[in-house]
Amino acid sequence: MRTEGRRRAGAASPAIAAALCMAALLSAASSAFGQAPARVAQAQPAAPKPPSAGTAPAAPAAQPSDAYQKAAQAYQYGRQLQSGGKEADAAKAFNSSLAAVEKLLAAEPGNADYLSLQCWNLFRLGRHKDVVAAAQKALRTVKDFRIMETLAESLYFLERSDEALKYFASYFELAPPGEERMSSAYYYVGECYMRLKKYEHADIAFSTATAMEQGMYYWWYRLGVAKENLGQYKRAYEMYGKALALSPAFKFAKEGQERVKAKSGL
Repeated sequence: MRTEGRRRAGAASPAIAAALCMAALLSAASSAFGQAPARVAQAQPAAPKPPSAGTAPAAPAAQPSDAYQKAAQAYQYGRQLQSGGKEADAAKAFNSSLAAVEKLLAAEPGNADYLSLQCWNLFRLGRHKDVVAAAQKALRTVKDFRIMETLAESLYFLERSDEALKYFASYFELAPPGEERMSSAYYYVGECYMRLKKYEHADIAFSTATAMEQGMYYWWYRLGVAKENLGQYKRAYEMYGKALALSPAFKFAKEGQERVKAKSGL
């Protein structure tokens, strides 16, 4: 299930943008790894809850056990509660799912579907350090792109941007074309590069994310910030406008347009 408000673009544009972003990412990830992430000097609003997080783990190819089905259903129920703002009830659902899947892992510790669901429950509970520990342990024996992507997101939230880029790069290499979290991964890559003040890379990543998912107002806003940092004021004005078209009351996009309007001579 995709997050409401998203609209997919045609296949050609995202494919071209993704190729460019991939080249930039793979060439920079190794050099970024090991550097302390830097903050963007410009003040930024707090991001809304990650829009990429609404997708439940994919069901395994083989017929899942009843216990796994129940654990996955509990996770999805938790996501519904979380989307409705019922955080306490959502946490109970995630904990229930986590307990069930950990019982399954005791019998099948190498099952990638169980490991992926475990990581997502930990992620939803905000236990990002536990996600990192569980995912890195799993990846020693199971090279699963879903686990890599979840790990990369948690590393982002732990402000370990250089390490996050390393795992996002691995995810892009292994994930099949059109994988459901691809656009969200590019969004987080953009945020990592913003922290590292690599604005051209951030521009490419945000451009790819918005080409894949055109209905995410915050992503358009962040693309505008990247372009503003690059001195592309007219383009920044346009990107802020796209954000406002989706969310007219979003004050930071309004302020962004006002800021760049004078600089661009519009």
